[in-house]
Amino acid sequence: MPPETLTETRESQTDRGPMNVAFINPFIESTLRSLEMMASITAEKAGLSVKEDLITTYDISAIIGITGDTSGSIILSFPVSLACRIASNMLMEEITTLDKSVEDAVGEIGNIVVGDARRLLIQDGFSLSISVPTVVVGKGHKISRSGDVPCIAIPFSTEHGEFEVNVGLKD
Repeated sequence: MPPETLTETRESQTDRGPMNVAFINPFIESTLRSLEMMASITAEKAGLSVKEDLITTYDISAIIGITGDTSGSIILSFPVSLACRIASNMLMEEITTLDKSVEDAVGEIGNIVVGDARRLLIQDGFSLSISVPTVVVGKGHKISRSGDVPCIAIPFSTEHGEFEVNVGLKD
């Protein structure tokens, strides 16, 4: 089944300004593909919403900056249980508590998702660079971003729990 994608007009209006929807679909597609390929976890997109603040619902986040034809950040945020399952599947060993290997796996899956989305955007003619992932740990952590950058929250569900990808990019 092909991934469900955003099919609106060229721009999605938020209170912080427009976001080109061409930036959203590659992150949906690459999240679904990368999680399946790297961690053998099937995910489904559960909607889209504008996120005014970046107080996360989950426990561990990978933050990857983007510069070039657009700028901002992508944040993948997971509950501990799902982060441990991702790490377990990627490393082929059972991991049940949040440790350095889980942090590394979350950073790596974030890097893979954003790198794959970048590849798709480059194919569409965009010139982009990505940063090395930063991993933040802590229930309900808040991530600050520039006040004029819109953020689209994309929740996903898996058999192991829910997670969220936040796309905050500005033309």
